[in-house]
Amino acid sequence: MTDASDRRADRYGKPLVGRRTARVLLVLAAAAFLAVVFYVGIQASSTPVRPEVLAYDHVADDVIAVDYQVTMDPGTEATCTIQALNKGRAQVGFVEASIPAQDTRRSTHHVEISTQGKAVSAEIINCTAR
Repeated sequence: MTDASDRRADRYGKPLVGRRTARVLLVLAAAAFLAVVFYVGIQASSTPVRPEVLAYDHVADDVIAVDYQVTMDPGTEATCTIQALNKGRAQVGFVEASIPAQDTRRSTHHVEISTQGKAVSAEIINCTAR
């Protein structure tokens, strides 16, 4: 060791792990991170049904209309649960909508939800293939 590194070791102490061990740990951490990213990517891309709210309209104080789009393989049937929310983000109504098999990958749907109060927004809770 050189004089400067001896002084640094005296002042701050020696490293907890050696340089080679640090490199091995870094490579293992990077490999674990890439494995997790790959796994999450596979899970996200294998979702059979992907819903998206396009618009919602307040028909009355106790009814909200929701237009939504569903992306799924042609010939797949699905069930979507859609909820209406008040200004405090509490659920004031929900409906389960059945989507029959479609000829196209993307399809647009419309549903009206009766509510127990004034709804200010709507969202899709989930869509599952049947």
